[in-house]
Amino acid sequence: MIYITLEQILTKICCFFIFLSTISYWGYLFHKDVFFSLDKIGKGCMILVFISLTVFLVNRWFYSKHLPLSNLYESLMFLSWLLSLIHLVLDLKNKMNWLGSTIAPSVLIIQIYATLCIPKDMQGAAILVPALQSQWLMMHVSLMLLSYATLLCGSLLSLTLLVLIFWKYKNIVESKASYFFIRKKIYIRG
Repeated sequence: MIYITLEQILTKICCFFIFLSTISYWGYLFHKDVFFSLDKIGKGCMILVFISLTVFLVNRWFYSKHLPLSNLYESLMFLSWLLSLIHLVLDLKNKMNWLGSTIAPSVLIIQIYATLCIPKDMQGAAILVPALQSQWLMMHVSLMLLSYATLLCGSLLSLTLLVLIFWKYKNIVESKASYFFIRKKIYIRG
C-alpha cells in the first residue's frame, strides 16, 4: 500500500516540477534580463523531475518485481524519464540554455497524458502476461523507448531550428522591404 501512495506522490511532484521547468525555460526565452537566472531554475527543476521519475521507476520495479515497461502508463513514464535524461546530458555537454524550452513541454505533455488520461485501473502494476515473461523484455523495450526518445528529441530540435530560421528570415525580409519602400518614397519625391 505504501508503494502506491509513494507513486501517487511522486507523479504529482514530477508534474509540478516539470510545469515549473517549462514556465522557467519559456520565461528565459522571452525575458533574459531578469535579475535571477530562469534557465538555472528550469535546469534545477529538470534535475528534480529526473530524480522523482527515477525513484518512481525503482519503486514500481520493487513493487511489481519486473522492469516497469509492461503497460502504456509505465512505458510513458519511462519515456519521460529518458527524455529528461537526454535533456540533462545534452545540457551538461553543450550548455544550451534554450534546449529545455523544447524538451520540457514534451515531457509535460507525456506526464499529463499518462497521469490524467489513462484510466486508474490501467495505471496499476499487474503480473506480466506470458508473452512478456522473457529476458528480452528489459533489453528490447528499453532500447525501443530509448530510440523513441532520441527520435522525439531530434524532431523537436529540428522543428525549433526551422522556427528560428523562419523568424530570422522574416526579420531580414521585413527590414529589406521597409528599406526598399522608404528608398522608393524618397526617390519619387526627389
